[in-house]
Amino acid sequence: MFHNSIKSQAENKLRIADHLLSTTYPVIKDPKLLLSALSALYQALDLAIDAVLVFEKNFKSIQYTPENKIDIFRRKIIPKYSLDNELIFFYNALKEILESHKNSDVEFTKKETFVISDKEYNLKTLTYEDVKNKYSLTKRYIEKIFEVIKKYD
Repeated sequence: MFHNSIKSQAENKLRIADHLLSTTYPVIKDPKLLLSALSALYQALDLAIDAVLVFEKNFKSIQYTPENKIDIFRRKIIPKYSLDNELIFFYNALKEILESHKNSDVEFTKKETFVISDKEYNLKTLTYEDVKNKYSLTKRYIEKIFEVIKKYD
């Protein structure tokens, strides 16, 4: 039953991202909020992956650690339940944006865009529409993962 607790945490993070994008951002219009929403989306997807791995662990003898969980998810869970392989690329893209922010030397807002720059001045930008699209995709992926748990729970 531990997977249900993780599932609830993932759903909560998804609600936080939704609230930031649908309620808070339209009022405040601060592009820095987009990064908070993106972080909540990443955490929600990460928790959903944890939930399905814990669920599987209850029935199978799969062993995973935080370091190899994405590899185990990619090799064991995606093929077994016919999940979209693009989910891994999307997960890694979210992670890369957040790591870029964490390691960035310069970040700024320009109009309604949040811009992250590294030492070589490679830029990553976040716009409201971009993060809304990422929200929709994250929600779809999480729903698919939770369908697996619900079907076999």
